[in-house]
Amino acid sequence: MDISGKTTDQKGSHTGFLWLATFIAAMGSLLFGYDTGIVNGSLEFMAQKSQLDLTAFQQGIVSSGLTLGAAFGAIIGGPFADKIGRKKILTILGIIFSIGAIGCAFATNIGILIAFRFILGLAVGSASANVPVYIAEIAPTELRGKMVTTAQVMIVSGQFVAFGVNAALTPLGASNAAIWRWMLGLGTIPGIILWIGMYLIPESPRWLVSQGKMDKALGVLRKIRAAASVDSEMKEIQDKDKADKELNAEQATFKELISKRWVVQILITGAMLGIIQQFAGINSIMYYGGKIIQESGFNPTVAAILNAGNGFLSIVGAVLGMFTIDWLGRRKLEFAGLTICGITLVAAGVIHSTAPNAGWAGITIVVLVYLYIIFFQGTLGPVTWLINSEIFPQHYRGIGTGITIFVLWIGNFIVGLLSPVLLEWNMSNTFYIFAICCVLGIIFVAMRVPETKGVPLEEVEQYFRNKYDK
Repeated sequence: MDISGKTTDQKGSHTGFLWLATFIAAMGSLLFGYDTGIVNGSLEFMAQKSQLDLTAFQQGIVSSGLTLGAAFGAIIGGPFADKIGRKKILTILGIIFSIGAIGCAFATNIGILIAFRFILGLAVGSASANVPVYIAEIAPTELRGKMVTTAQVMIVSGQFVAFGVNAALTPLGASNAAIWRWMLGLGTIPGIILWIGMYLIPESPRWLVSQGKMDKALGVLRKIRAAASVDSEMKEIQDKDKADKELNAEQATFKELISKRWVVQILITGAMLGIIQQFAGINSIMYYGGKIIQESGFNPTVAAILNAGNGFLSIVGAVLGMFTIDWLGRRKLEFAGLTICGITLVAAGVIHSTAPNAGWAGITIVVLVYLYIIFFQGTLGPVTWLINSEIFPQHYRGIGTGITIFVLWIGNFIVGLLSPVLLEWNMSNTFYIFAICCVLGIIFVAMRVPETKGVPLEEVEQYFRNKYDK
């Protein structure tokens, strides 16, 4: 389902400043990873009687409060960015990340902690919706996949940093249980980098054109493109914006969005990709990997060390994905990821149910989990965010991506909430459930998802119009 047979020349179409802008914006993704990963190491300390004295249920609320906030942050952040701009929204998020981290670090009771975790979640969700969109809108077509995938690399890098901070500070917790405050508070540093860094980089040229700021848009393109490609791209963006405005005179609304069949079909495609990503089971492993490894026969100390490997291998997988996504394309990576993830889940489930006491079983399950993580983070992880940043037309991009990422975060919340119950019930059956979801995902991708590799965003829109606007 390839939309365009065009090939593009990668030479001379971008500058170093473009990559700087990408890196700074992707700090929002690093914070996404850090704030979702750090709580797992800090919970055991904040739960102690000398600290917040949390019950198991309260620990679950602290952990999932961020995820719930992220769902609402995604749906609010998209339309807000359409109104004030991608740059301004990311600047505001840097401030919220910083305030949220400080608030968590100084929380004196569970109510304050949950409130600031929810606030952090709003920032995480908004960043998850807006960082890929900003990068997609500043990237040249031929590098869009690689550049947007930088956000996925930064997410898993943030998780790895969180695991590293937990590992480094945990020994200090023996004499100072309040070490959890440092774990949470260190998230202020990347928040400040995002906050200040956004003043150094430009607004999205596509957003500027949509606001009638042609001179500013042209100035941005001159900073992030080689001179030879500036005029032609500016004309392409202007022509598309003019066509959009002729069709849609007002700011996009949810009522307007659902009134157009072809846009609803885009919404369904994006939302289902988010559900597929989450119900493939990644966050069951990332949130409860230590429990899974212990269940496979390892003691808690060894399990903690092996679980740290999840963070490192996530980076390996994401980097591999960054360099293959514009080579192999989105659909091939989706198929490969769903297939390999499904196979490793079934294999791990069979081994755990048929040979739980065999000497080789535990390490084999760990290896299968590692393979699952590498393939997921190199395929389903980045491709979901990338396609969602590509498929919506400019007029609906903010509200559309907000809704689809909202659905993704609700899926994340459900998986995180149910995984402990499912794993306690039967680990093998839990793996089988996620494997079935992978199979269903393959069917959906085959039927509904187009190849967007090397295709201008404007042509992606035209594909959905031609197919569904009848």
